[in-house]
Amino acid sequence: MKQKAMDMKLVVKPLVGCLTHTHFWEGPCRAGHKEDMTVEAETKAADEAFKNSVKGLKGVIDEVEFTEPVDVRYNESFVVDKDLFAKIGEDVDEIDCFLCMGWRIPKLERFGKPVVIWQNGNEGIDFAAYCRSIGVEAYVCMDLQDVNEIMHILWVRKAVRNTRALVLTAGSQPTFGIQSLIRDPEILRQRYGVEVVKLPFTSIFKYMDEITDEEAKPIADKIIAGSTDTQVNTDWFINDVKYYLAAKKMMDIYDCNAFSTACHELCTTEIPQNRKFTPCMCHSIMKDEGIPSGCEEDLNALMAMLIMQYAGKRPAFMGNPNHETDELLRIHHAVPALQMNGYGTKPLAYKLWAFTGQGFGGKLQVDFTENDDDYITLGRFNPAGDTMCIKKGKVIRSEYADTYCSPFYYIQMDDAREFMHNLAGFGHHQVLIFGDYTKMIKKIAKIMNFNILEG
Repeated sequence: MKQKAMDMKLVVKPLVGCLTHTHFWEGPCRAGHKEDMTVEAETKAADEAFKNSVKGLKGVIDEVEFTEPVDVRYNESFVVDKDLFAKIGEDVDEIDCFLCMGWRIPKLERFGKPVVIWQNGNEGIDFAAYCRSIGVEAYVCMDLQDVNEIMHILWVRKAVRNTRALVLTAGSQPTFGIQSLIRDPEILRQRYGVEVVKLPFTSIFKYMDEITDEEAKPIADKIIAGSTDTQVNTDWFINDVKYYLAAKKMMDIYDCNAFSTACHELCTTEIPQNRKFTPCMCHSIMKDEGIPSGCEEDLNALMAMLIMQYAGKRPAFMGNPNHETDELLRIHHAVPALQMNGYGTKPLAYKLWAFTGQGFGGKLQVDFTENDDDYITLGRFNPAGDTMCIKKGKVIRSEYADTYCSPFYYIQMDDAREFMHNLAGFGHHQVLIFGDYTKMIKKIAKIMNFNILEG
């Protein structure tokens, strides 16, 4: 399988700029005490500044991988030595951006790389404005908090750009279940760098037939063992796991790291009936592994899922919205994940029920009122792929249904009726993630160049 987008690093080259002088003098841009303005004193101060800047890198988020920091000193000619520029450019094709600390670095724009400027004051703001005025991407940070926020957003953008989704399709345009979907995947590739590999939804079954009981049973047994209430037919449940393993096999072959499949069209073939499975558990398991996985070829939801899952570093899942009251929205579907508090956290408690009345098709029943954070963020892209609708709400109760899409989540919000009207421009599946990520998504939107409608 293609490397998980969430496992990628933002590769950053730290540069510490410093203006030192060749001798002592004072004037309209230079004043102080002579003992602090000698070559020796300024050299000592520059050494200390470089050392402290490098030390400060230890507080930067884990998504960042730093190359060797470069000490970029120059004198009152304001010209960086060509040998220093050669050192800056040694691995420039392998980095995602520069992190500039201290003084500005004259002519750094020649590399055409994004510049993150960590400098609290006029220097950083001026340098950023200059870069932007000539078409070079630049951001200014006053402190470590700013650095970590912008680095995380740039990492999210990189993760999205490195997502390649396997979409198993019936070829309908649009599909029966999702009329509002993004019909041309090229929109996502050109705008966000997301690749989509479309293959017939029937092509997975030859891989499913190759999966042995010995491969699938340990996974099935582990999921069954963790359930507090199992109502799925445990003999048939292994088929859900085989579908999941077959999807992973296809992702290996086609170098993909995200997944979606047709649903209505798959259902009407009666293949799931005959094989006794549904794709629901595949989606749930993948999301807990850090792999975005969406229902029904819904690229609008999948695109929102990428951004929300990467931004929150936790699973995001999708469901159908229904207006209950003007302050209450209901979301229902059968594909929640278990690490909704974040990857590496304790999985949520769950029941393992069946999607069908016959007992096949496992689905996780999770009570989100027991989650650490009551607040959730909903999101979905429009059919044009250029605008994301987002909304904050609070989960106040969960309900289960013995068959079909379940659980149901009842979400309190300020105006559920208006939100549903807004969705007329976006479509129905809503992606849900725990936590209030509305502010972060707005900042991501600015950098990734899409619009936001806050519902």
